[in-house]
Amino acid sequence: MHPQGRVAPPRLLLGLFLVLLLLLQLSAPSSASENPKVKQKALIRQREVVDLECTFTKMRSNSALRVLFSGSLRLKCRNACCQRWYFTFNGAECSGPLPIEAIIYLDQGSPELNSTINIHRTSSVEGLCEGIGAGLVDVAIWVGTCSDYPKGDASTGWNSVSRIIIEELPK
Repeated sequence: MHPQGRVAPPRLLLGLFLVLLLLLQLSAPSSASENPKVKQKALIRQREVVDLECTFTKMRSNSALRVLFSGSLRLKCRNACCQRWYFTFNGAECSGPLPIEAIIYLDQGSPELNSTINIHRTSSVEGLCEGIGAGLVDVAIWVGTCSDYPKGDASTGWNSVSRIIIEELPK
């Protein structure tokens, strides 16, 4: 015979309550100024993304911006080539501490530029940039060449969702 309506001992209830209270305190920000500010811009394209730029309002001058691009990247060429995808902030690359970039390098490209070797890779480019003042910041992802390598045929965001996520983080 099982007792019905059995109640947990008071010590167990108090312990569970304290654990729940601690978890709530850990997940809640201690003040309104510590709330993270996040913005996302996402586009879906059947063809290449032409412009992926997002304006972000940075609240503090002593904070860092965490940026993330996620989407399809592709490079093809006849001979060795290299392309780099990089972020700009108000038209300039990050210098605090270093540029935020990713590269794709092909040692031997396709025998002809329009061959069947045409791999689109879901990739991400991510990093932190410091030293940007408070106010409006234009954040963009660009494609350029790698130093000392020929340019290939690069594509960004083909037949998939491409997104930029920007988050302001305290230092």
